[in-house]
Amino acid sequence: MSRSRGAQARASSRPLCALVALLVLLLSAPVAAQTRGSGGTIRIQVRGGAQISAAATVEPSGTIVRGELLDDAGAAVAGATLTLRAIAEGGAAVSLPTPSTCDATSRRSRRSVRLLGTDAYEVQTDDRGAFCVRAGAPLGQASITLRFDGDELRDPAESVVRLDTADAPLARTILRFEPAPDVIDLDRENVLLTASLRVDRAGSPRSGAARREGLAIKLEDERGTRIAEGQTGGDGRVRFEIPTASFPDPGSGELRLRFEGTTALAKATTTQPIVRRAEVRLELSHPVDTGDPEDGVGIDVDVTTSRGPVTGGVVEALRGKESVGAGAVQGGKAHVIASFALERAGVVPLTLRYVPAAPFYKAGANLNVDVNVKGPGIARQILIALVVLAVTAWIVIGWRRAPMPPKKDEDDEQHPVPSGRAGVEVVRASAGQGGYRGSVLDAHDGTPIAGAQLAVVAPAFQGDGVIARATADERGSFVLDVPYRSDARLVIEAKVHSRYEQTLPPPGVLRVALITRRRALLDRLVRWARRTGAPFDTQPEPTPGHVRRAAFRANNAEIESWARALEHAAYGPSVVDEGVEASLLNDEPKGGRKPGG
Repeated sequence: MSRSRGAQARASSRPLCALVALLVLLLSAPVAAQTRGSGGTIRIQVRGGAQISAAATVEPSGTIVRGELLDDAGAAVAGATLTLRAIAEGGAAVSLPTPSTCDATSRRSRRSVRLLGTDAYEVQTDDRGAFCVRAGAPLGQASITLRFDGDELRDPAESVVRLDTADAPLARTILRFEPAPDVIDLDRENVLLTASLRVDRAGSPRSGAARREGLAIKLEDERGTRIAEGQTGGDGRVRFEIPTASFPDPGSGELRLRFEGTTALAKATTTQPIVRRAEVRLELSHPVDTGDPEDGVGIDVDVTTSRGPVTGGVVEALRGKESVGAGAVQGGKAHVIASFALERAGVVPLTLRYVPAAPFYKAGANLNVDVNVKGPGIARQILIALVVLAVTAWIVIGWRRAPMPPKKDEDDEQHPVPSGRAGVEVVRASAGQGGYRGSVLDAHDGTPIAGAQLAVVAPAFQGDGVIARATADERGSFVLDVPYRSDARLVIEAKVHSRYEQTLPPPGVLRVALITRRRALLDRLVRWARRTGAPFDTQPEPTPGHVRRAAFRANNAEIESWARALEHAAYGPSVVDEGVEASLLNDEPKGGRKPGG
């Protein structure tokens, strides 16, 4: 009988505990800050370009076409196939004679040249990206069309050169930036650039008498607009002081050097990819209206640069070091909703900062804002008083225990803010019973991962044996009806997410978080760059493009090739499957030592 009365007393105390918990919740009432923005995800697709630099000359022995194929970082494209055609002034294709290599150097480097049909040559570039074709007969007044059809990482490229008739071959010239610019700061009044013209003294009797002084060099942007012109000095260098107003707005672009040639020197061009960058400024669109921080205080912000309004990135609101809201930037405007808990009315200082989403914008100075906020409303205070009265009445009168609410499914529980890390969290343990249920979510955006495969594996006589499997439904939910084993492991796989494996947790409700293979590869590159150090590490965070350009400047082909492949996988249009991920992880440069170390 006493045992029955004790059980009854415990049962009657449970509703009272629930009401007390509700009272505590209403008294504290912290409202989590939420970032309100579009639900879409920005996807950036990156595909490199290519540039053909070539010159065609007519000699007594025939016609020679020399050149090189470079990518958008200025690196040589080795082993690429180009097609060459001669086009007459009327537009008709010219029949071509049998081709041959140009010199002993070409034969040693095994450049492949062959005739396609009657009107085209096919030639492969060597390890320096260079090519050379000799036609055994003059081609008249024709122009030469060179085409690269592109590959997995580069777009097609085409170039047209005219024949330069001369009694002796023209000396080959090489143009380059010294140093090659990566970023153009649009907030500076002027930009200083230096270019050099080098003459290849081998292979042409005219090169010895050729002078590099007083040669006109033109500088153009990706639109073909001339932005500067200068003449070389005695050292073959030309220096440009260019007003930044001559450059287009922030974004990715190109700078192109062009030399039109002389009677002794061949034409030359070179292209350098750049980023035009501007600093972002924040200003309030209007004074901030007084608001309730628990419902969210709206802050309208103008986001501009010296070139005009900004599109892309977010404006984040901070209270101290805590993020309390954010708003996406569109057309130079951002609407930030700041939400936080506050006990009484007053003035709250907030800090607004810009977080860029593209390399052509850099964050400027933070904007400090004082926000007038209201205290708890009268309705909330009345509700608290009513709850207190209800609790008091419950104690005095001794009401019966209300029916227990139905047990919530784990899907009814509010998902926490995504952690950004892969893992398995035991939301609620199931004491005294086996089996698992729960959900599989993306670790960054919290969306369900439909079709995720879960397996429980345990040691067997031959390798690991699968003792249970489950597939997540469209809500990411799953059920695994399997008892707990201390020697078992839980393995989770998905189509575009990296595989995750850990020791089987105790039975209960699980929340599984996976990260996409694209994010995993980018995280892997950042850790590698941090470990390796300069020149691959940079602030605020290294990117595949930065590592690729740094490897090119350091003449490290292995790192450059790896960074280029990772960049294509992380930002390209193709799905990153398990094989691509494994290949990139296997190709990661070993050692993590600095170049030359």
